[in-house]
Amino acid sequence: MEVKQMEKEVKQTEEEIKEIEEEVNENSPALPIDPDEQGPDRYFRTKAICIPALMLLLVGIVVLGCVTKTQLIVGAPLPVELSVSTQDWCMPNVSNISEIEYHSGHRFYSALKDMSPLEAPIFRGRHRVLCKRGARKRLEYRYCLPISGRLDTPFCMAADRMDLLIVRSPESLCYASVLHMLLVDVYDELKATGNIPLILYGSLLGAVRNGSVIPYTEDIDIGYVDKIRTTRRVRKALRKKGYHMFRYGIWRVCVAPTHPLASRLYDPSLPLTRDYSVPYLDLYGMTNGTEGFYDVAKLAASHGSLVATGKVEPFSQVTINGMPFDTVHDPHFFLTEAYGPNYMTPIPRTKARHRSKTLSPSET
Repeated sequence: MEVKQMEKEVKQTEEEIKEIEEEVNENSPALPIDPDEQGPDRYFRTKAICIPALMLLLVGIVVLGCVTKTQLIVGAPLPVELSVSTQDWCMPNVSNISEIEYHSGHRFYSALKDMSPLEAPIFRGRHRVLCKRGARKRLEYRYCLPISGRLDTPFCMAADRMDLLIVRSPESLCYASVLHMLLVDVYDELKATGNIPLILYGSLLGAVRNGSVIPYTEDIDIGYVDKIRTTRRVRKALRKKGYHMFRYGIWRVCVAPTHPLASRLYDPSLPLTRDYSVPYLDLYGMTNGTEGFYDVAKLAASHGSLVATGKVEPFSQVTINGMPFDTVHDPHFFLTEAYGPNYMTPIPRTKARHRSKTLSPSET
C-alpha cells in the first residue's frame, strides 16, 4: 500500500512539474544562444544557470517555512500569493487581485481590489488535494471549491455578486450571488477573446421573468456560437481569476480554491464537491449550419436541437441585475421551445435535484 501511495504521489508531482514547465515556457523568453556554440558548451552553460537557481529555490523554501511558522505563532495573516502545506493541512496559492485583468471598471472589481487581502482558506483531510496544482485536470467537479448557500425566496431574490463582499456565513450566502459573479466573469472573458456568448435556458428565463438570476437554481447557462476560439487562452485567463474550467460532457466553470474570495465562500463541513452540487456554469455550443438552422446543444424542442437562424439572429439583449447581455433574437420563441408556453410560471427545484450531464437543461 505504501509503495502504491508513493508511486501515486510521484506521478502527481511529475504532473505538477510538467504544468509549471508549460507555464514557464509560455511566459518566459528563451535565453539567447550563440549559433556557433557547441553542444557540450550549451549543456554546461545551462547547467551553470540551473544549479544556482535550484539552490536559491531551496533557500527560499527554507526561509518561507521559517516565516510561515513565525506568522502562525503570532497570528499574522499569510500573504495570499504564498502556498503553504504540512502533513495535516494546506493553504492554496490564491489569485493575486492586483495581477488580475478585469475587462470592465465595475465597482465590484474596484471594491474587490480595495479590500484587505483575505487569508487563503485552510484545507484539511481530503480537502488537502485542492492545494495541488495538477489536481484540477483529473478531479473535474471535485476541484470546485466546496460552497454551500441558500436557494430560497424572497431572501435570494435579485441576489448580486456585490453581496459576496460582505457575506460572513453560508446562512447569509445565496447561490445566485455566486452565479452572478460567474456569469459576468465568464461572459466578459469570452467576449474579450473574440468569442460570441449568448444567454440561454434558465439564465435567459431569469432575465425575462424579473431581470435577475433565478434564486433557486444552481447553474448559469451561456451559449457560444460555433466553437470556443482560443480555448486554452480562455481557460488560462479564467484560472488566473480563480475559476476552474473543465470538460464534463460540455464545458463547465466553477469557483476554484484559488479564487480571491475563496476563504469567504468555502464551507469546510462539506465533502469534496460532487457533480452539480455547487454553483457552476454550463457552456453550450451553437453551431450555425448551412441549412438555415442553428444546432443548439442540449435543446429538446419541436425540431430537436434545431432553431431557425431568424430566431437567433440578429442578436437581442436582456438585462440581469441591470447589466446588458446578448441573447437570441426571439427569447419568447426560444423559451417556449425549451420549456413550453407556461415558461413564465416558476417551477422551483430543490438543491438536491441535479441533472445528469446527458440531459437537457431542466425546467426552472
